[in-house]
Amino acid sequence: MLFKKISISLRLPFLVLSYVAFTLLAHGQEKKPLTLPETLKLANKNSLDAFKAKRQYGAGFWEYRSFKARLLPKVDLDLQPFTYNRSFIKRYDPENNIDVYRQQQNLDTYSQLSLSQNIMATGATVYVNSSFNRLVNYGDNTIENFNTTPIRIGLSQPLMAFNELKWGNKTADLKYEKAKRDYLYQEQNLNLKAISLFFQWALASTKVTIATENKKNAIRLYEIGKKRYPLGSIERDDLLNLELETFTADTGLAEAEQQLQEVVSDLKLFLDVENLSGFTPELPEMIPNLKIKLEKAKELARQNNPELLDIDIKKIHAERDLDRAVRGNRFDLSINASYGLNQQANDFAAAYSNFLDQQMVAIQFSMPLLDWGERKGNIKTARMNKEVADIEIKQAENDIDRQILQTVNNFNLQEELVTVALKTRDISRESYDITEKRFLSGKIDLLRLLSARKAWQTASEGYIQSLQSYWEYYFGVQRLTLYNFMDEASLGHDFEKLLED
Repeated sequence: MLFKKISISLRLPFLVLSYVAFTLLAHGQEKKPLTLPETLKLANKNSLDAFKAKRQYGAGFWEYRSFKARLLPKVDLDLQPFTYNRSFIKRYDPENNIDVYRQQQNLDTYSQLSLSQNIMATGATVYVNSSFNRLVNYGDNTIENFNTTPIRIGLSQPLMAFNELKWGNKTADLKYEKAKRDYLYQEQNLNLKAISLFFQWALASTKVTIATENKKNAIRLYEIGKKRYPLGSIERDDLLNLELETFTADTGLAEAEQQLQEVVSDLKLFLDVENLSGFTPELPEMIPNLKIKLEKAKELARQNNPELLDIDIKKIHAERDLDRAVRGNRFDLSINASYGLNQQANDFAAAYSNFLDQQMVAIQFSMPLLDWGERKGNIKTARMNKEVADIEIKQAENDIDRQILQTVNNFNLQEELVTVALKTRDISRESYDITEKRFLSGKIDLLRLLSARKAWQTASEGYIQSLQSYWEYYFGVQRLTLYNFMDEASLGHDFEKLLED
């Protein structure tokens, strides 16, 4: 069954690549069929679109990791091992009550090791640090001085300020999940592009096949006509029309071959393969007895579609911006406090003994008194933007529901249309064969024959286009729902492996 054949083909990682390499080495042998699942596999492995989708996921992953790192303790080392200064500086001379320039020469060494932790719930920062400073002044007498703080514990707590970390945490997991779904969504876009190029290739190949057969038939009929004309079996105008058909067939074949070359060139670039001359497209069949239930598709779209997840993120962002504007219109109050041990001395050992307390408490307060309506305008702007976001959210939900409805209905109907197109192709071919025999027997004129040939060619092309629509509708539903209806499973991927590629 096609269902099993496609599922197996999509799970063979290196089948197509080995297949291509073997065919390229066996140049000149009979062309091998290239199936649609194999083409999709090549596209998802080699195309630039696939590489771009991987990198976009990678950017989303590292953005998520970077934010989560902000919630973990940080250790920093600040080090100034050597700062030498020799210059003239302005100093006050108290004896003469004037400013004078005096030479200064010193060597400064500084280091600090700190540990800090952000508190997401309150927006506070707790820190512990230890610092060491050595200063040497050169002059008539060299003076060495040490300033040490073995430990200092501090807290910085904004009381009324906007808490960016809390709002960022609300969207961090959603953004990462969206990055995963965006990758799966882009995979389906890639599949749809590959399907379009594959069926363009199949259609162009079919046109070349038909044009080649038309040329052979035109030459054969013209040769028969030249033999029958002296016998009076056909008229002069029919013979001229048969000769004209040979030229028309030549032109049609040349145009079909040129179109095939252009399509193959586009497909090679997309699949990033060197040669497709050893392959011929093999048309897929339909998925047996598959009908997609509309309500199930809608429910899956609500669960999996990245656009709906993006709607949730936009809603949180709108609420965040409003909260920022409201808090910016209030007074700002923050507390900074720290406690530590400190000492300074002229030698290293004394600097680390008999420590003194080091205490600091600071309360900062600011309040807008007159801003001519600036902050009030910011609040109204944020509220208007939130209302606009609410409307856009509803519009996006309605748009996705409409897409699901149209695509599912089109897919469910397309099976019947493909079946009709296939029957039409077979009947038109049989009709052409019968018409050709009747033309050769002299029962119908050339116009009837050409009309039958045109109907057969149109039906052959129509079948391929109908089959293309069938698969595009299927993968269109799969893109909107991120669900494989053939295997009845949600789409997934080894995302850790993506970061290794």
